[in-house]
Amino acid sequence: MSPPTAVDLFCGAGGASLGLVDEGYDLRLAADISPACGLTHTANLPGEFLVDDLREVDADKVLATAGVAPGELDLLFAGPPCQGFSIIGARVIWDERNNLFREILKIAQDVKPRCILIENVPGLVNLAKGAYLQAILAGLHDTGYEAACAELLAAQYGAPQMRWRLVIIAWRRDLGMPAGYGFPQPTVGSQAIGDLRPNVTITPGQLAGFVTTRAAIADLPAVASGEQVTIYTGPPASAYQQAMRHGLGNELFNHYAARLSAANVARLARLAPGQDWRDLPNEMLPAGMQRALRKDHTRRYRRMTWEGIPRAVITRFRDPKSGEYTHPDQDRTISIREAARLQGFPDRFIFHGDRSSQYDQVGNAVPVQLAQAIAREVRHCLDGRPGGRLNDPFRRRPVPFIGTHGQLTSQN
Repeated sequence: MSPPTAVDLFCGAGGASLGLVDEGYDLRLAADISPACGLTHTANLPGEFLVDDLREVDADKVLATAGVAPGELDLLFAGPPCQGFSIIGARVIWDERNNLFREILKIAQDVKPRCILIENVPGLVNLAKGAYLQAILAGLHDTGYEAACAELLAAQYGAPQMRWRLVIIAWRRDLGMPAGYGFPQPTVGSQAIGDLRPNVTITPGQLAGFVTTRAAIADLPAVASGEQVTIYTGPPASAYQQAMRHGLGNELFNHYAARLSAANVARLARLAPGQDWRDLPNEMLPAGMQRALRKDHTRRYRRMTWEGIPRAVITRFRDPKSGEYTHPDQDRTISIREAARLQGFPDRFIFHGDRSSQYDQVGNAVPVQLAQAIAREVRHCLDGRPGGRLNDPFRRRPVPFIGTHGQLTSQN
């Protein structure tokens, strides 16, 4: 049996692409507007790469470059830029990036893939009181697809990161696959899809089994702020570290830590694991933070803990003010390689382009383990072996327009 074919739009550096390839998909085409992402993707992954603004790309170009006819492609994966939706970014509803979903629907209408998989941030659920998510699901339905959505936590699939993603999976109607299939059950921990929620306290028992900071990055050598280390200095000490270093010798790539100001280094030196800006003397804080309420910005300057589960990686992980990105022991923020580990990229995956673009590439990536888990379940469905159907994925925070199987309530 031939492997399923896939196209990855808005692919970035290739987190989703790597998950697809690792699951045995034939990646025919990946596309992104960033030339730096093109350098990284081409150096690490198979298939054609298209550097272009997808608003200027039509279905004919996708079909020709991927080498498929309409209706032949198995999976269209798309992760449009999330800054317009994220609770971290500015929530400007008219942000033009929010309308890139129209481009996905336009391409899908003519490419006619068997399955469409769209990945974004949970903030999409609430944006404009849900209007955008409703429009996307309705648009997929009108294009001939049965669509459903759920929030998936990357840590529940083996990624060392508390990163939630909103995932939409849509099946071409002639396949007879009802909405709600293709979502993988968590493989780590004891909780099901929908049991854990973003921005709600999670108990230690619910975190049991998740990959910790120590298990993810503790084998990587010490590196000072503004420096890079290119050789491992010790062996891997966990199963995760062994997997990340598989097939490599002593050479280490992208283990660069951002250069910090002397004031920031001094601040970090005062913080123990788990402490943050509120544990610093007021006179050491930046002027703008000296007037901040102690209940606000609770993760700024926070030092990671070895036994904790890392927070979601963002593009600004180089800056200690951005969140919990300070190394547990060293007076610096985590390196590009350490952040890549948290996103699931093995150490053999080398990031190209200037360092600023490398931070963006890592921070914007889809966690590899999450992408692979979804790809596996989608492949089972394509092969006629579907697993379980979604069961009330928003039960802990009901969404009025979402039904029991993650579908629009106005549809079956």
